[in-house]
Amino acid sequence: MEKLTVKPTFVKTANVRNAEAMMAGLALADGEGRFGLVYGRAGRGKTRWSQYYVANNRNCHYVLALKVWRSSLGELLKRIAVEIGITAPPSRIGALFTQVAERMVKTRPALFIDEPEKLTIGHIEILRDLTEATAAPIILIGEDELPEMMRSHRRVWSRTYQQIQFRPFGVADIVQYVTASAGIRFVNQAAAEAMHKASDGDIRIVRRDLINLVQILNAKGVAEADEKTVKAAIRQALHEDGDMGGTV
Repeated sequence: MEKLTVKPTFVKTANVRNAEAMMAGLALADGEGRFGLVYGRAGRGKTRWSQYYVANNRNCHYVLALKVWRSSLGELLKRIAVEIGITAPPSRIGALFTQVAERMVKTRPALFIDEPEKLTIGHIEILRDLTEATAAPIILIGEDELPEMMRSHRRVWSRTYQQIQFRPFGVADIVQYVTASAGIRFVNQAAAEAMHKASDGDIRIVRRDLINLVQILNAKGVAEADEKTVKAAIRQALHEDGDMGGTV
């Protein structure tokens, strides 16, 4: 049997379908400044979806917010400027905002800002000014505290036209991911449910456990996994992470 591997794979889960519906809803408000909001705990696939969407749709740009920008409103604008093709952004924040806005008015991109909760409400207000000035949609992607941060500022929240919460991966999502990325078949529902229970729907944990499962199955020379084998892979992953306590 050919050795199993774990290939980078993007799976269209229920979260992804909901996010795509959100983007379609934002398009209905074309001509108005507006925010989209995607939120949920880490490990739900928000960043992976946004990067996939940007890579596969024209005129979309992705910016990961950095905590070091908290002390400077201009750093966020500079990163946006570079992302949308401004090669020599001005240093003065007023001129910088104007140049970014003028470019966005011409190109009308969709702008994805990941982890904006690292920043201040002042940065969010700058983004509100930007979407109002350009009518380009801005999609904010963050964790569970982001909606409350936005609700606390009425002018920001009133511009939030679409929002979705990324929920934990379901058993069916995990089966789809394991099959697509590694070519593994679960021999029964209990095997899939064991991986789901151990991961709590976190795709990063699923991937960690899948890598160990692939190693075990390659040693056996098979591409099918039962509940016992899945639990062995989970225990191995926990041991490698330094967690010696408890059983799965």
